[in-house]
Amino acid sequence: MKINHIQIENVRIIRNMELEPCSGLNFIYGDNGAGKTSVLEAVFLLGQGKSFRHSEAGPLITKGQKRAQVVADLQSDSGTFSKLGIQRSNQQFIARHAGKDVSKRSKLFRLLPLQLITPQSHELIERGPELRRRYLDFGLFHVEPSYHQVLMSYHRALKQRNAALRNRDIRLAQSFNSYLVTNAKIIADRRQWFLAQIERNLEEFLSDLNFPAKVSLDLSKGWKSGISMEEALVKTEVQDLAQGFTSAGIHRAQLKILADKSAANKILSRGQQKLLVYGLVFSVSKLIKEKIMEAPLLLIDDLNAELDDSNARKILEYLQDFGLQLFITTLDIQRLGLPEKAKVFHVKHGST
Repeated sequence: MKINHIQIENVRIIRNMELEPCSGLNFIYGDNGAGKTSVLEAVFLLGQGKSFRHSEAGPLITKGQKRAQVVADLQSDSGTFSKLGIQRSNQQFIARHAGKDVSKRSKLFRLLPLQLITPQSHELIERGPELRRRYLDFGLFHVEPSYHQVLMSYHRALKQRNAALRNRDIRLAQSFNSYLVTNAKIIADRRQWFLAQIERNLEEFLSDLNFPAKVSLDLSKGWKSGISMEEALVKTEVQDLAQGFTSAGIHRAQLKILADKSAANKILSRGQQKLLVYGLVFSVSKLIKEKIMEAPLLLIDDLNAELDDSNARKILEYLQDFGLQLFITTLDIQRLGLPEKAKVFHVKHGST
């Protein structure tokens, strides 16, 4: 998927901006506070229905204005053209694609698949398991059309089981066990398959960059090894009843990112962690492109953050042949050694 033209209105400092990006590398540079990240935020809003900086719409909207609006002309990898637009106010979310209303954010995800890297993306390695589960599930959302429905069904049943536990209704809680187990098996199998594909792509990427450690991904299912989830639910029943929530299941799965068989966040420098994050995101992007025949857009906020010039250039060399449309912000365009086919936008005070 590619954006041929985008119009941004009332997104933070940007009052009105139009861009015609190229199909490959698009660089957005300027001083701090000029509106570079706001451009990425506008693209993200178009594909996700919200900002990546705040969950509320208020901070996204230009001060004194009632709503933010982004409209883009899209071109699919198969050559189909369409228009996608979104308005966000404090009270309302309106999206339209090809003249029809889009009522669910999940539909936006499929219309404009996105991957995002920000200066905070190292948290994927440093923080707890929830972010890494989200990494798995959002990637699978794109490559396995039925996965999202199974995951949502699991979480609905989990919510009902937890409510029964809080009400100390053990029989009602038990009635959800078989449903949870059936869906958990599908989810666990899909996650293992997904990780195998990601590890393959990641190994190739890190090898090209001469990464100094052997990286592996280890996923625990979310209950004690050696027993089934059904057995785990029975064994933890008393504990669950006392706590009021379900302690075993795929919602407790932990993805460990290892470097030379040790926790990556313990032995890798911040710069090495950032390179690894690039590899993890690129690996998902490549898999999405392979499986749905539609390349996601890749947004990179502050390419040089945590990367020295040498590694930043290696990333750019890799991206040239990646076959994705990219929007990349940077403070210093001269340091990067831009590829010939790249397009550059200089942002000043919310305009180009």
